[in-house]
Amino acid sequence: MNQMSDNKKIIIVEDNEINMDLIQAMLEPFHFNIIEAYDGFEAVEKINSNSDAFLVLLDIGLPGIDGMEVFERLKQSEKTANIPVIAVTAHAMKGNKEHLLSLGFNDFIEKPVDRKVLFEKIENFLHI
Repeated sequence: MNQMSDNKKIIIVEDNEINMDLIQAMLEPFHFNIIEAYDGFEAVEKINSNSDAFLVLLDIGLPGIDGMEVFERLKQSEKTANIPVIAVTAHAMKGNKEHLLSLGFNDFIEKPVDRKVLFEKIENFLHI
């Protein structure tokens, strides 16, 4: 990743503070403008007010409204429907990835988040 990542907004939706800090630390060298959301309601609000974000990393297991509901709301709004969303989940059961992709998620990352996998996935979206 290079200067292409400077000032690009990435929204991280994660209810676990340790996981949030970990993902942010992994992304720090790339100078993204990181927007944090810790629950589903906050996620919807932050995504709506930052519709110029280039990517959302969305935890599926959230308090309030879960990641699936956040995703549905995001895709129903003209303003946010085209923002790519990567599902981030600890529930990596067989067939789960395929199910999430079939619902329209752009990609999938298993927890615990692997730095190399995260970089590869984000780099794919930087070049779109």
